[in-house]
Amino acid sequence: MANTIKFQLIDVFTSEPFGGNPLAIFDNTESLSAEKMQKIAKELNLSESVFLTSSENDADVKMRIFTPGMELPTAGHPTIGTSYYLLKEKGIKPKKAKDLLLEQNIGKIKVQFEQHDKEISKILMEQPLPKFEQTFKDKKLVASLLSIEEEEISKDFPCRIVNCGNPFLMVPIQTLNSVKQLKLNNELFSEILDEIFITGVMAFTMETENKNHLTHSRMFAPHIGVPEDPATGSAHGPLASYIHNYNIADLSILSIGEQGYEMGRPSQIKMQIVQEDGKISKVLVGGSCVHMGSGEIRIPE
Repeated sequence: MANTIKFQLIDVFTSEPFGGNPLAIFDNTESLSAEKMQKIAKELNLSESVFLTSSENDADVKMRIFTPGMELPTAGHPTIGTSYYLLKEKGIKPKKAKDLLLEQNIGKIKVQFEQHDKEISKILMEQPLPKFEQTFKDKKLVASLLSIEEEEISKDFPCRIVNCGNPFLMVPIQTLNSVKQLKLNNELFSEILDEIFITGVMAFTMETENKNHLTHSRMFAPHIGVPEDPATGSAHGPLASYIHNYNIADLSILSIGEQGYEMGRPSQIKMQIVQEDGKISKVLVGGSCVHMGSGEIRIPE
């Protein structure tokens, strides 16, 4: 015997079908164990799958986020995709305020949005404030990690771990052409992970495919089941914080980072830094979504 559970498939960080980062959302999953959730996520083999249950706190819903390899405390494209699903497809109204409140393993995440009739726009999550962690002073090592020459990494800015809920190694690359050539050295990455855990390597350049975009990036995280991610919201909060911290560009205005172009899944991730009294008070990340369809999967009892 087997039970059947339905899921929704949503492309996140895109306004075009078959772009962005696909997300599976399973609703009303109180009966599923964490072990079953992990197996389902591995079976679907998307960057992330989300499992929704009712929240025992004052949040609008509780969500658990799984990659094919592990559960995450928080993540960007699942948060934006889930918000779109709840607002657009389910038509829920926030319990206590104009913003959605989503309970995740890291805590409660606030999501801003605008609604005009049935249209939902400007979905932006507030990520945890950034923590600037370890600097990788050996740029030759980082270059070897990405199979490029040391000279292709910016001399002016550091390779540094920045954490807005998940720690990412930020690697500033000189040119778009260099970013296109990146290839992660998995053996070296495993050695680095033995010393310090990071969710992924976020390599970026200020040269872009679209002149209206601010950054072009690629993110690698094979150890959590994501060899390369087409759109990483949880890395764009740290990226925005990094760019702001080192005065590379003005992030007080809503800017767009592009990702996934090398994978044939072009993605556009909105990011913004809000300041109060000269300090970062909000890290905002968001984007558009497309509902691609639905399906079902059989779960053995």
